[in-house]
Amino acid sequence: MIVITSVAGILIFFVSLALAVVCTQRKEYPPLISWSLLATGLVYGLGWVTVVHAAISGADFLGAERIAHDKGSWVLYNLSVLFAIFGIFLGWSVPITSLVTGIASRIFFLSYRELVFIAWFMLIAAFVLRYLYVSAFGGFFSYLEYSRAIRSGIFEINNPWSFLQPFGHLALFSSYIFWAARRDGNKTLFNFLGFWLAFLFSVYILYSWSGRAGFVVYLCVFLLAFIYLKRFSARIVVIGGAVGSLAALYLLYIISNIFEIKGADNFSYYVVKEISFPFVGFFSQLEQGDYLYRGFTDLLYSPLYLLPSSWTTGLMEGVEQINTLVISGAKKGDYGVTGTIPVDLITLGLMQAHVFGVFITSVVFGGFIKLLQAFFDGIKSDSLCCIFLAYAAIKIGFISIFYANPSNFIASVFPVLLLMLSILFYKSLMLILRLGIR
Repeated sequence: MIVITSVAGILIFFVSLALAVVCTQRKEYPPLISWSLLATGLVYGLGWVTVVHAAISGADFLGAERIAHDKGSWVLYNLSVLFAIFGIFLGWSVPITSLVTGIASRIFFLSYRELVFIAWFMLIAAFVLRYLYVSAFGGFFSYLEYSRAIRSGIFEINNPWSFLQPFGHLALFSSYIFWAARRDGNKTLFNFLGFWLAFLFSVYILYSWSGRAGFVVYLCVFLLAFIYLKRFSARIVVIGGAVGSLAALYLLYIISNIFEIKGADNFSYYVVKEISFPFVGFFSQLEQGDYLYRGFTDLLYSPLYLLPSSWTTGLMEGVEQINTLVISGAKKGDYGVTGTIPVDLITLGLMQAHVFGVFITSVVFGGFIKLLQAFFDGIKSDSLCCIFLAYAAIKIGFISIFYANPSNFIASVFPVLLLMLSILFYKSLMLILRLGIR
């Protein structure tokens, strides 16, 4: 059984990689589906082989015994991966009219001077809103003493500005705009200072969020956008992305050990610990069986995650909390559990309607990234288009495959909404000023 499963996992990797490359044909940049397929191959192909071998060998990680003992469900898991691939393809194939691209071209119809102004507005707004948020903790640097405890759910403070936490993304996206404007030739001192202030404040924001992957992802967005602008072959970029993903994982391993955040004695054990949760979640949910027919309510309720959590308390229970309960025996903050266990795309689908749910959830995901692709394709500025496509490729197309619970997914989409709202606010303000002058 282990041999058959290993062969199946390797085949899934090569098939996914081949499909990802095929989707780049006649494309200037790799489409978002290529990154999703690459993530599928790496995680559900090579990752599956690595984790199942570790479980059989007796490696010590949460849920290893469930994977090792439930050999009868290995075939079902591999079939679920195929359903996910087919579902993503089907969702991507849904025709998206030029209406979305047209809307984007209207929103982003801005001069370089206007773009820089918007970037400064976003940076200043990020600073002010962050100041309001951290004021309950004594200020910017005092907050750093509490940030990790807050993230772990073992420390809480009554902060009326807690809903402002996600608005730190304004700083990150302002740095993207400054960078894009500079790449397109706007190399003024005003823009130069704006970029470095935004970059440094973004580093502070990412550090205060205590996420190991955040800073790596942030830098990778700039790197991928730079590669896009250099017009490398889309096929080569995707293949290089497979190697780059492993390099990024190794960098995370180093960072984890340096900052003593879930490090490991060696890289192979670190990889198993970091990528095992999609498989542990799948087999745990299958074994427990109480949450396999949620009827797609998690997808229907997902827009509610755009609202402050204090407004939605009691209305819904996140799938990551349920997943943590099933795997760890308690939810985050209870009985020593200091974090939630994310839900990947396949486990999320399984929890909606068993294997059929995997297919439908993947169709929805494929349709969404196609919509996002059409939107960013409407941006006329090459640098701006590249930096936002790079963000969508890494954060949504790639990472959201294995961090697919609605709270994480909406958190990835939220900065794009903030960007649009900032631009629309600027345009509305300019319109009001013009009308006032007249």
